[in-house]
Amino acid sequence: MTGGLLQFARAIEFLLAVGGLVFAAVGLRLFFLQSRLVFRPSRETVGSLGDYRLAFEEVTLDLRGAGRISGCVKGWWIPGSLPGKVILYFPGAIGNMSCEVGTLAWLAKTGAHVMAVDYPGFGLSPGRPSERGCYRAAEAAWRYAVDEKRIQPADVTIFGRSLGAGIAARLASQRDCGSLVIHSGVASVPAVAARRYPLLPTYFFCYIRFNALKYLRRCHCPTLVMHSPTDRVIPLSHGKRIFSAASSPKRFISLPGDHYSNEWQAVPGLADEVGAWLFSGLVTR
Repeated sequence: MTGGLLQFARAIEFLLAVGGLVFAAVGLRLFFLQSRLVFRPSRETVGSLGDYRLAFEEVTLDLRGAGRISGCVKGWWIPGSLPGKVILYFPGAIGNMSCEVGTLAWLAKTGAHVMAVDYPGFGLSPGRPSERGCYRAAEAAWRYAVDEKRIQPADVTIFGRSLGAGIAARLASQRDCGSLVIHSGVASVPAVAARRYPLLPTYFFCYIRFNALKYLRRCHCPTLVMHSPTDRVIPLSHGKRIFSAASSPKRFISLPGDHYSNEWQAVPGLADEVGAWLFSGLVTR
């Protein structure tokens, strides 16, 4: 090898080594910061159910066997006009349940009782955010509805929005619920990370999973998937993958608006359609 070729080869080796170090540094940074990237809780109260003239109870839910997780979370119970029907609502990873009052009021139009929770570290709930803590909060909400409010499991609808899709799907895979609703759902955290960091092996860097696809394959209840084709945060491909993973009977509804907008709630007849589907068992493919 001539001197020029040798120098060129050494330069390539140097660039590859530098690139590898940069690659590893970025990956490690994402690994240690991912909790802050995934969870963005707020303690601030943004909205009030009173603005919608909805009566509600603020409840404290015990996290049994929570280990190092704080022992309780806060929730809202909104009584409905339909006896024995409840929607357990699990929001995404930004803000807290007070950011969801518009959606909670919309769900209350179905006539069912509606329950929402603040995950550990969110809103009114003590503790620190974690994937395990979110799952524990969901389990506590189920116990409250079934054990304390005496709702039959078959009359429970589990509703997950955005990152709440994985939380809702996991709970539905472990309980004999009546139905599952996924709205603007995240297929999994590694899937989101792969889109944002296409050059990194995000599957190995992500210890936070919220893998809705894995849990959906274990669900046997009717599933309704709602997603907007114009969602710029969680693309429609996530909704399609979620729908594909769900077992029949299932249905897909295309919604207007972006990920954080609530303009879909103004679609004429949508609340009645969703409510009828949830509680009548009418499902179309």
